Amino acid sequence: MTMNKTAYPVPDCPEYTGNGIRYTGLCSPKFRSCLLTLHFYVHRTPETAPVHALLTDLLTASSEAYPDHAALSLRLESLYAADLSAKLTLCGDDAALVFTASWLDDRYALDGEQITAQMLELVLGCLLHPNAADGAFLDPAFRICKQNLLDDIDCACNDKREYALQQAAEAAYSGTPAAISVHGSREYAERITPEQAYQVWQEILRTSFADIVCVMPEPKPEIRDAVLNALNSIRREPEVFSFAAPVQPRTEPVCKTAFMPLEQSKLVLVYRYDDIPREVLAVLCGVLGGISESLLFLNLREKQGLCYYCALQSSGFKHTLTIDCGIDAEQAEAVQAAAAEQIRTLQTGSFPAEMMQQAVLQYKYHAAAIQDAPDSLAASAAAMHRRNDPRTPAMLAEAMRQVTRGQIAEATKQLKLHTVCLLRAEDGEEAVPDAG
Repeated sequence: MTMNKTAYPVPDCPEYTGNGIRYTGLCSPKFRSCLLTLHFYVHRTPETAPVHALLTDLLTASSEAYPDHAALSLRLESLYAADLSAKLTLCGDDAALVFTASWLDDRYALDGEQITAQMLELVLGCLLHPNAADGAFLDPAFRICKQNLLDDIDCACNDKREYALQQAAEAAYSGTPAAISVHGSREYAERITPEQAYQVWQEILRTSFADIVCVMPEPKPEIRDAVLNALNSIRREPEVFSFAAPVQPRTEPVCKTAFMPLEQSKLVLVYRYDDIPREVLAVLCGVLGGISESLLFLNLREKQGLCYYCALQSSGFKHTLTIDCGIDAEQAEAVQAAAAEQIRTLQTGSFPAEMMQQAVLQYKYHAAAIQDAPDSLAASAAAMHRRNDPRTPAMLAEAMRQVTRGQIAEATKQLKLHTVCLLRAEDGEEAVPDAG
């Protein structure tokens, strides 16, 4: 299937793939800035997971040329308020350290200033020449970022909904890297040394698969050349990454209950499936819980009043579909039964055709909105690469339009309850509904 160039930015040059590196450049003249994202894919272990989280903070806080956060921030501000940030994204059993830089296109700078060249020097300096010496990151940057990581781990339980989802992930994916939280455990975070963090980063530069996406208003081969020359100058021994890691089936679902002080109990239901095409799964999820008048929202929340909120998300790499709700604890069994009833409704095909149409229209709106933001375009391109699916969001929306009621019914029959997690309010705590 060929790319629809009227609905998606035109490539600025042939995509480069080699030495464990992929570079994709996309041009759209409506933008006035450039955005560069670098995804470094890594395998996860309990020991390295918190180091990965630390590195996203540490490598964007300072560098050899700008040894503290104030100096780096001042330099970015001088480049027309350019930005450099990073985050850790989970991909099945693996993860990606995602570094994002954005800056004003050179055409709009005063006096012909070359912003692009300066930003490339800054970004590549942060990654390849960090604030380190003698094989170790330097204080105070390391010490501050490590404390930030420990604080993030300690505060994870404050967002009760996210905490419940993590507890469910630990139960559903037990024994696999997907069970590890995004920040890792405090036990291993406390053990991180400046030497270990530096060694892990050097190993990432050597072995990770690097997926680079640049979105710009016009072709800029100098960006491609600078990034590829810098990464190819490293002795590379890239590892192979296959993100699909379906969760193992169970004869009976695992049930996990935890107690903690909170105003609203949280119920998480994890379903497993074998193999559902993306376009079918997208429509299924829309009808079940993704659209404004989905089966879960209309029945569990509006008609039966069983929950304060009800959300749905899917993991294509783990082959799971997750429903999470805010509930009163005594309603847990009723909510689980009601959710199962909505799944049976899909299995029998006894739902309005308008729901399928609404799911497709909502996704088409999402696909169109992607074209208006460079960061969304870059994220979409990287997601296409991870899935090994060349279809753009617009193409997927068209495939969704062809999905039939029978396909939805057959696909839903694959759903099997895999894990139940209840984060329950302690006696006397549950009183006031919150938003999640």
